[in-house]
Amino acid sequence: MKLRTYSQQAEDLKKIIPLALKRTTRKINEILPLLSEGKKNTLHEWFPLTVDKTKFIAPIFNGDLELSAEEIGVDYISEEAVGYDCISQGVKLENKLSLAQPKSAGLATGNNHSKTKVPQVFCTKLQYDIDTNKIVGIFAAIVDLSKATNPLTRWKDEQQKDADGEVKNNNGFSTLYVHRDDRHCITTILGDLKPLRGNSKFYHASYESCIY
Repeated sequence: MKLRTYSQQAEDLKKIIPLALKRTTRKINEILPLLSEGKKNTLHEWFPLTVDKTKFIAPIFNGDLELSAEEIGVDYISEEAVGYDCISQGVKLENKLSLAQPKSAGLATGNNHSKTKVPQVFCTKLQYDIDTNKIVGIFAAIVDLSKATNPLTRWKDEQQKDADGEVKNNNGFSTLYVHRDDRHCITTILGDLKPLRGNSKFYHASYESCIY
């Protein structure tokens, strides 16, 4: 059986992601000062926690992807559906956007992933300037979990223990890990993957510099 490739989806997404990020950045910089009458102008002032920043940005960005696709004639449709977020060239994708933290593991972060009905995950990870709200680094890829051969390639949400044996609260979030055996599951769009070194088991994102 011939495995599906995502070259056309990757090509289309590479066209619309920069346009969408420019739209999203502009909206954030217009909306936040209005909400506080100029007292809080940055995402970090409004949302000190990364998870809250992500929750604010994600729905704006998802909508801007569709607007950008319509603008340039790319086949991309947002859908209000349980289990996936869009259809690109006939393929249903689950969108997972996250803001990068130093040394953050995995290729995506998400919550409620048990409701995901499709194995194709459209991952977008962003680095941003806390003083200007501008996106300065990006990684984007499509991960097809149906191609995975190693059981460690998966969404992982098990709670771990700290040095004192106390269970750390993961706040219902999970991380998408792709094992070194499963490079074929990843179609990169923007940025790249960090080279595996030593005993490293999982791929990490390497960010492409940009200013949006």
